[in-house]
Amino acid sequence: MVTVGEHARHDFTLTGPRGWTFDARLIEPGGERSGITVILIGGGIGNDLDWTIPGTVEVNSKAMPLTIDGTSHKDAPRIAQALAAKGHAVLHYSTIAHEDPKRGLWPLEMTSHEVTDLLQLQRTATRSIQTNPLTRDDRIVLLGHSMGGQRACAQTADDSDIQALVLLAPAQMTRTGPDDPGKNLNLAEARHQLAQLDQDGNGTVTGEEIPDDMDFDQDDTLRGWEVAAAIARSRRLNMKPEEGTDKHAIPFGEDSLQKHPVPTLILYGNLDESQGHHAPILQDLIEDGSMKTVEVRVLPGLGHQLGPEQGHRIGPISTLALDQIVEWLETQQPKLRP
Repeated sequence: MVTVGEHARHDFTLTGPRGWTFDARLIEPGGERSGITVILIGGGIGNDLDWTIPGTVEVNSKAMPLTIDGTSHKDAPRIAQALAAKGHAVLHYSTIAHEDPKRGLWPLEMTSHEVTDLLQLQRTATRSIQTNPLTRDDRIVLLGHSMGGQRACAQTADDSDIQALVLLAPAQMTRTGPDDPGKNLNLAEARHQLAQLDQDGNGTVTGEEIPDDMDFDQDDTLRGWEVAAAIARSRRLNMKPEEGTDKHAIPFGEDSLQKHPVPTLILYGNLDESQGHHAPILQDLIEDGSMKTVEVRVLPGLGHQLGPEQGHRIGPISTLALDQIVEWLETQQPKLRP
């Protein structure tokens, strides 16, 4: 155990895919405990322990900036600190194994795991909380980013011990049309329509250029994800009710959330052209009564990492997003079963 500020840090390892070893860290709040442990599930198919975004990476002997200011940042500790300050224990873990021969090449390269294997790794992380004397009596909340959000939903669908979800820019949440393999089927058409709507040719669609009911976040600027959502709304009208997995054999979020409803907060940034198109469809499902326990919020000025974006460069997860997470969890705390 290491004491960091007012909180205690417990480092240990998990055994995951291939029998390999993965780092994990449990943050134990120094003050009064809430009786909740939040498990952080990283996005994509690879993250280090701290969800680090390097400031630059070297590609073909040339430094390529990844962050806005060129310095690295770590989002998992920022999230953990915000939650621990409210008395919640937090577990986060790496998906890069000690035994990975490509470990030193991350983030450009690592040995990839099947997404279903990553789902099993997060279940292993959950069992570590359920058997740890510090947390075994805690209520469990999963917090997942991007593809980790989809996996959080999939785990919750058949795990009654998960009591709530916080999903940050979750991927593969809704079907964007018939025979969706788990991608934005409408991306190319959305870009084409957006270009056509830009009547003055200034590169943005604003004001009277915006068709009725398409500006979902009501910021007077139409973006590709909003157009893609409008197309998906139309195409979903011809879809038969169905369940099934995406190309990674993971259920779509909408199926998982309807199978086992739990209180769920979903946050997207209004600059998120990667996954923002799910937000309007999810809101439709909330309004038609299909997802009564879900709340969707679109936050201004934030991208897929729930931080600021400038071009393709990103900043750390924003205080706005962190505040939304901790405040929502505080409102849910009295409702979670002991």
